[in-house]
Amino acid sequence: MKKLITILLMLVFTGSFAQQIAKPELTEDHYKYNWRLTDIYADWDAWKVDLEWIKTQIPKYMDFKGHLGESAQIMLDYKRFSEKLSQVSSKLYVYASLSKDIDGKNPMYLTKLQELQTVFIEFSRNTAWIQPELKTIPKEKIEGWMKENKELAIYEHSFDSFYRQLAHILDEQTQQTLTYYSKALAASSNTYNSLSKADMEYHKVTLSTGEEIVTSPAAASKVYTTNPNQDDRKITALAREDVYAKNKNTYTDIWMGIGNARWASAQLEGYESSLDAVLQSNNISKDVYNNLIEVAGNNTASLLKYRELRKKALGLEKYYFSDESYEISDFTKSYSWEEAVNMVQNCLKPMGDEYNKLLATALQGGWVDVYEKPGKQTGAYSWGIYGVHPFILMNWNESRDNVFTLAHELGHSMHSMLSSKYQPYEYSEYASMVAEVASTFNENMLLDYMIKNAKTPNERIALLVQAIDNISGTFYRQSQFAEFELALYNMIEKDLPMNADIIANTYTEIDKKYNGDILERSANFGYAWPRVHHFFGYYYYVYNYAVSFSASQSLFTQITKAKTKQDAVNAQERYLTMLKSGGNDYPVELLKKAGVDLNTKEPFLAVVKRMDELVNQLEKALKEAGKI
Repeated sequence: MKKLITILLMLVFTGSFAQQIAKPELTEDHYKYNWRLTDIYADWDAWKVDLEWIKTQIPKYMDFKGHLGESAQIMLDYKRFSEKLSQVSSKLYVYASLSKDIDGKNPMYLTKLQELQTVFIEFSRNTAWIQPELKTIPKEKIEGWMKENKELAIYEHSFDSFYRQLAHILDEQTQQTLTYYSKALAASSNTYNSLSKADMEYHKVTLSTGEEIVTSPAAASKVYTTNPNQDDRKITALAREDVYAKNKNTYTDIWMGIGNARWASAQLEGYESSLDAVLQSNNISKDVYNNLIEVAGNNTASLLKYRELRKKALGLEKYYFSDESYEISDFTKSYSWEEAVNMVQNCLKPMGDEYNKLLATALQGGWVDVYEKPGKQTGAYSWGIYGVHPFILMNWNESRDNVFTLAHELGHSMHSMLSSKYQPYEYSEYASMVAEVASTFNENMLLDYMIKNAKTPNERIALLVQAIDNISGTFYRQSQFAEFELALYNMIEKDLPMNADIIANTYTEIDKKYNGDILERSANFGYAWPRVHHFFGYYYYVYNYAVSFSASQSLFTQITKAKTKQDAVNAQERYLTMLKSGGNDYPVELLKKAGVDLNTKEPFLAVVKRMDELVNQLEKALKEAGKI
């Protein structure tokens, strides 16, 4: 049921249009750079067959009502039935979502997702009784059944998680009522999705060369990283900010709709705060969240020093966010897709035969959609499908950042593949906190490989900058976003006034706390916060990046800088065991078994220390190169 609930929540990103499309004739060569979605379904007719089957199965949930506590066999039958429907439902949803993400301008896919939304509302109506009925079954009875029935015993962690949260389980009538409001509660997220994706029109700017560009994320990123003209970088950033500022009140209303709905849900379930509602489901202490933002927010000296070094090295009188990505070394290089694939495969060779065979399979074609195209979802992600394989979305712009993004997303994909291989469907998914460890670990592996293979002093400077930017962007930046998100929910929960200006001022003040006054901020700077789609589509997610980055840094150090070869082997085995474990334990416990205790401040302070070391190394290198 947990997976079905997750799918239903994700369906808030749907719309309501209809259109027919012709089936393109595709060759195998096409899949070298594009997804092969036929790995999921041969066509929409096959998708429709599963959809109709799901509709016939939903009412069968009621056959179990009133009987779950009768025997171990009935409970096992229910679990298997629910898993089957969840697995098929996931395929239906992912197929439609991936189709939309590579062609967001085609309304047919939004129609398919809306059709699914209606089906999943029926799921909710027919399953609202399950948790209340499970709540009436004594935990001791379930434990006795699991001792007698080994097949039922695989669900031990799931049952433990359920009984740990008994106080927050709603009664059947309340759960049933909520299903009637599900579409209304999803309206704000639907609106954000349409405004920021389907209806988004990026501004055009004319560069100093006379070239006119559309400031899409990939095009803007290329300007920031490769264009030597500061004014070109600045006007590109201003255009990006203006896109959001012109709709500042709309974005504020959208978020308040989402925030109020989430807070209402948290209160209904008996949580003290929205944050508790998110963390307690995975048995994560608030100390993890609070320790992160306390350590990051109060230890920014090296981050500010880094910006001063960049400003000096670039010879700038004023320093803008749009200057953050421009090279301070004389080393610039574009990377073809094929070069990037080769580099990532080489850097991960130390991870062993099994890992590398899976990696080669993921890169053989059809699993990665590589290049930017009209209507395609921006950014990057990896989406695993149990029983099929992961799909990776990229928007390749030949930058070094994109090479690291590829390594990052492949970390997610390898995690999904190993988890699916070694865990039953029940535990094939894993908490987001653990997920981001796998991705950022791969970034560390790539960075280490590139530094070892650097051929010139300028290349070494560029890679030191990459290492520092990893910490700046993943640890400090995401901690800043986490503190901002917490501030927003605190305002909601305390019923404080909120409008576009208040939110913008809050965002700006927190930004100054982390980034100081060295950064020049435009009048619209504070209104650009909605570009972080996580605030709208993912509930208290951004902190995971910073926490996971801290954990992966620790694991990487344990493996690559171990005192003995055997220590390194043991550390790597613990890490790979964590990847293979999927979601069979709570995330903090999985990481503790792997060698990282997130209930302390130590992992976060270690990142601060590493930042200090790298910035000092960069300062020395820049002086030796005569750049400062």
